[in-house]
Amino acid sequence: MRTFNYLLFVLFLGLFSCVSTKDKSTKDITIHWKQRTNDANEKNESFAELTIKNVGKQNLDKDNWELYFNNKPCTDLNVDLAGEDVNIERINGDFFKITPKKTFKGLTTGDSIIVPLYTNSAVIKYTDRAQGFYFIFNKNNKKEFYTPSYSYSDLEPSMAKISATDTYEVETKEIRYKKNSKLSEIELTTAQKIIPSPYSVIEGKSSIDITTLKQIEAAANTTKQAKLLQSYFKEATGVELEIVPKATKKAIHLTLNKVNDSEEAYTLDINENNIKISGQEKGIVYGIQTLRGLLPIEGETNSIKTAKINDQPRFGYRGFMLDVARNFQTKETVLNLLDVMSFYKMNTLHFHLTDDEGWRIELKKFPELTEIGSIRKHPTSEYSTLPSYGSGAEGIENVSNGYYTVEDYIEIIRYADERNITIIPEVDLPGHARIAINAMKFRAENLRKVEENEEADKYILHDPNDESEYSSVQGFNDNTICPCQESSYTFINDLIGEFKTIYAQAGIPLETMHLGGDEVAHGVWEKSPLCQEYMKENGIKSINELKGFYAVKLADIAKANQIKLQLWDDILHHAEGMSSENLTLNAWDNSWGSGTEDFGYKRANEGYDVILTSVSSLYFDMAYTKEVDEPGFYWGDYNDTRNIFNYLPTNFFEVSHKLRLGGDLTVKEMKDKERLTAKGLSHIKGIQGALWSETLKSPQDTEYLLYPKMMALAERAWSKSVVKKGDKEKEIFKNLDQKWNVFANAVGQREFNRLASWGRNFRIPPVGVDLENDVLKVNVAYPGLQIRYASVKETLDKNSKVLTSPMKIDGPIKVAAFDAYGNYGRVQVISNNKSMAGL
Repeated sequence: MRTFNYLLFVLFLGLFSCVSTKDKSTKDITIHWKQRTNDANEKNESFAELTIKNVGKQNLDKDNWELYFNNKPCTDLNVDLAGEDVNIERINGDFFKITPKKTFKGLTTGDSIIVPLYTNSAVIKYTDRAQGFYFIFNKNNKKEFYTPSYSYSDLEPSMAKISATDTYEVETKEIRYKKNSKLSEIELTTAQKIIPSPYSVIEGKSSIDITTLKQIEAAANTTKQAKLLQSYFKEATGVELEIVPKATKKAIHLTLNKVNDSEEAYTLDINENNIKISGQEKGIVYGIQTLRGLLPIEGETNSIKTAKINDQPRFGYRGFMLDVARNFQTKETVLNLLDVMSFYKMNTLHFHLTDDEGWRIELKKFPELTEIGSIRKHPTSEYSTLPSYGSGAEGIENVSNGYYTVEDYIEIIRYADERNITIIPEVDLPGHARIAINAMKFRAENLRKVEENEEADKYILHDPNDESEYSSVQGFNDNTICPCQESSYTFINDLIGEFKTIYAQAGIPLETMHLGGDEVAHGVWEKSPLCQEYMKENGIKSINELKGFYAVKLADIAKANQIKLQLWDDILHHAEGMSSENLTLNAWDNSWGSGTEDFGYKRANEGYDVILTSVSSLYFDMAYTKEVDEPGFYWGDYNDTRNIFNYLPTNFFEVSHKLRLGGDLTVKEMKDKERLTAKGLSHIKGIQGALWSETLKSPQDTEYLLYPKMMALAERAWSKSVVKKGDKEKEIFKNLDQKWNVFANAVGQREFNRLASWGRNFRIPPVGVDLENDVLKVNVAYPGLQIRYASVKETLDKNSKVLTSPMKIDGPIKVAAFDAYGNYGRVQVISNNKSMAGL
């Protein structure tokens, strides 16, 4: 059975991590992590205990060992509170080392020590825990690696509270029941079956049996689209339609013509005898996807209603960013994502290929980048990419370790192109560039060994005499390239050239390249002799002005390479003098209550092209809910599918918003926020979701956070605005509630089953529960799902009984929501015994 169970996966990962490079029986050591509390002291640090225990036959010596691990990302440990037995040292990023103090006496069999971990951030979820533990034993001038078995204590539901002032609700089964009670199951019309919602649908009174169709009529200029339709039709029905230039039987007709000014617009005409799809090349593909959405899925007949559909997108840019740098995603996972994106009419994949923790693309001119950056393991040199996010001493294949060959990447971009998806590669600079810096150091060292000194200096990215002190958001102190030497710009220019070559090999032009620009740490370049001289020579008076100078140089390089430049918008937070010409910004930092909520609108009003990529609603790595066993981050918000559905791209300030620690930011409180002008509105090019991968350890993890969130993103990117001119908050939310009921029915009745038939993973929410006087009532977040139950002694599966009406219980039972394929959400134990209730 293909279902997501996060806790089981963590257990599996823990067992996998027990594999050692030495015989485990020779040094049996266990590590146990237990979270004690948040807000533990006057510094508001969280407090966990790390128990190191000797359960083997050999002593753990009083010295000659080191214990490495990763702490919660983007945090620091208070090394001054490490206790009496050990020292803790931050190496870089989230990578820490524990070593014994002179007072440590060693551990004999059965002995243990407790190491206190005080972290400057709350720990409220399983994905926050310390991980990736491994020892190095120094024996006879040799290093022996050993990965201990490690375990974790459960997090109590109450631990989801960040601090004493945190009032944001932790979702419970009762809260879910109340929310779900607002929904009602409906019979879906043709228009309501289609996600994203089409512009116009006129449903007929008759129908067509699609198995009576035999051909696809397509001229030579629509052959590519016809083959795509042929594969989709066979996938859904088992019937392979014949592609012909002139139909002689009942057929689907593809006609290339201009529907309106949008090249993505299409018409779909379904009558009793045939089906006609018209549009330009891209429009025909979207017409095919809409027809694909109406084809039968599990439990449906082969009959579909006649209809006339006219459709076009709201935004020209409908994007999604996938981070494969922090943790890798296989080629197969990316191809699967592209297919789903195309079905929901998304048209851009922003491919985050590089960061401090991984470099995932082969570039023939720079083989050192993948040699250094595609594998995370215990450092063997100053150039090594460090273990991060629990990757351990040797790394994990296809998780921490991996990259795309040129051939892989060409296959990916061609696959995307067939489905109307443009892939924008991102190389993150000048920050987030630790791997690039080290790889070019490594390259230079090797060239100097053979006395090729001039070539060695060609791509140097750092100032060797820079004594600047800084720490990035992720905790790195050496991850920012030097903008004060021509070798940095030579590297960037030749890097773009490498990508242009790959795209040319694929037969697809590289139109846009993303070069990062985000999270440049305070303090960079301040003590760089090269920058002091460079600034003097160029009349640059401040570091902020230097940042702007760097950005202008990037724009010039992009223009010279005949590509458009895309950057994260926080490059402008402190940079001065950057032009809006040939530049698109991803506006991400709009966290409610932070004061930055209107930054994206400001940039658009200033004339910059803007892609809204709002962390508060569009970051998919934010956890669905606050519950301890919902994986993901929450520094930007908690982000369930309804939150994405409620996203109002051009009307941020017309409705109130929940704050991450509780309470609301009201419309009245936002009255002075900058609204979009007519000019600004013309510069909002679209919206984009984003999935950062720090917590992702498998394709199942990835898809759990992707779906059904992707559907809500597509709805907001393609469909008409839900806000009419003059609407007030009450009317907007009433409209959203009505539309959500339809959307939730479409997901529950059809889309989960569709994803299941494609072999995708997705999140089925736990059921809502109301238990009063031993009478159990349950409901679901997506009408159409079935609720099944079993006693706690029985197996709960697709063959278990369906609970359709209130039921009296006299003992504990298990319940969960199921789709038609047997996939199910989180299992809950419901009991009228108060000591067991809510397990």
